[in-house]
Amino acid sequence: MMNQFSKLIGYSRGFAFMAAATTATFMSCGCADVGGGASVEPEVAFLPAEITGAASESALETPGAAPSKAASAGSGPGTFRGRVVMAGAAPTLPPLFVKDAEIKDKEVCAATDVPDERLVIGANNGVSNVFVYMKKAPKGMPAMELSSEDLFFDQKNCQFLPHCMIVPVGKVLKVLSDDAIAHNTHTNPAKNNGVSSVVPQNDRVGVLELKYTRAEDPFSVTCDFHAWMKAYHLPLDHPYGAVTDADGNFEIKNVPAGKHDFVVWHESATGGYIERRLTVNMSSDGVDQDISFPADKLNL
Repeated sequence: MMNQFSKLIGYSRGFAFMAAATTATFMSCGCADVGGGASVEPEVAFLPAEITGAASESALETPGAAPSKAASAGSGPGTFRGRVVMAGAAPTLPPLFVKDAEIKDKEVCAATDVPDERLVIGANNGVSNVFVYMKKAPKGMPAMELSSEDLFFDQKNCQFLPHCMIVPVGKVLKVLSDDAIAHNTHTNPAKNNGVSSVVPQNDRVGVLELKYTRAEDPFSVTCDFHAWMKAYHLPLDHPYGAVTDADGNFEIKNVPAGKHDFVVWHESATGGYIERRLTVNMSSDGVDQDISFPADKLNL
């Protein structure tokens, strides 16, 4: 009992000494008066170390210090990759025309079977010719740099090549032909100026040039001379888009960290959209995601 009383007396004397020393220091520091001459006396409360314990490491961190590696992990850009897949049994579309069919310019246009490209299915039900893209680039991103390499849109055996392509806004697209007959390239955009122009036979230079000035959703390109010919162009003003390959695979690199909404678009989907808003949470680890949809989502 006596030992506990002695400890309390020791704490009291310690508190009194520390409070007196603090008050004396404040009074002699030459601090400016606050609020028109009224001085401020600090209220100081002390707790013995036995009660407070040691200060945590986080409380001792310097304000503004760089975050730890753990805090900054995964904050850089990453790659969005995946596959677009048809769920269940995929329908098989017969060719539009078989070889030697009685069609216009058959010597060229029916030199081989002409496939129906409204739905192209590859390995493991992967769906080709699907656009996966952001509607708009994330805020604060720098303007897209245009490649110095030429970009081509070709025609062979009365088919457009490629069937689906992304065209960077402001980039010149050279229209070619590998056919010994004339074609007509007719673009059908909603926001850009449309073009309808003859393409000379066997033009491997690209006399006709296209350039889109505004981003928009995919639109069709047709040939007025051969009504079955159709392709799709997607003008983008950023690099965050891709077209699925023969087996439904896609890859979009250097996507900034954070949540982003992607569009998944296919020519035969109702309204064109497989997914109007596919939200992806990107980190430097990247995102791998299969996008599956049923056959009844298509109008074939």
